[in-house]
Amino acid sequence: MVRQQCPKSLSKYGFCGILALIYAAKLPMPSSIEKLEDIFKQIKGILSMGKGKWKSANPKNKGAITLPQTMKLLQHYNACQFKLTCLETSASPTLKKWIHSAEVRSSYIVHLGRHALFVEIGAVKSKWRVYDQGGVYTKQNASFLEKKGGYGKKKIKAVIKIIYGK
Repeated sequence: MVRQQCPKSLSKYGFCGILALIYAAKLPMPSSIEKLEDIFKQIKGILSMGKGKWKSANPKNKGAITLPQTMKLLQHYNACQFKLTCLETSASPTLKKWIHSAEVRSSYIVHLGRHALFVEIGAVKSKWRVYDQGGVYTKQNASFLEKKGGYGKKKIKAVIKIIYGK
C-alpha cells in the first residue's frame, strides 16, 4: 500500500517522529503549516508539554519527539498494536543491514539517533518503502541508503514494530 507523501512545504520542519506516527496510526496527513501546527498543539496536549514547547524552535527542531513519547502517542491513538523489538546495543545494525532482515508484510517506526522513519516491508523483502519528510524511498532509489552521511549507514537506536488488526 502506497501512503500519502509529506508535502514539500512541510519538509523543512523537524517532525520526523510525528510523521512516522502519522503513518503508523493512519492519521490524516497535514496539508498546510496551519494543519501541522494543529497537530503540534494536539500532541503537546496529549504529552502534557508546556505551551512554549517548539514555539521558538528552528523549523528543523520543531515537533521533535523521543522514543518514549512516540510509544505514548501510539498508545493514545490506539489505531494499532505496537511492540518495541530492538533497542540500541554495541552490536546494533545499520538501517541498511536491518532493512534486509525485517519481516515481510510488516511495518515499523525506526529511530536513528535524532531521526525517525516509517518503514514498510512488502510480501517480498526487496519490496520495502521508507517514508520520510524528503519523500518515499524504495529499492529502486536506494542511493539514500548508500550515500555518505545518509540514513542507511546510521546505527539503529530503536525499532517499534507496528501490528495492525487482522
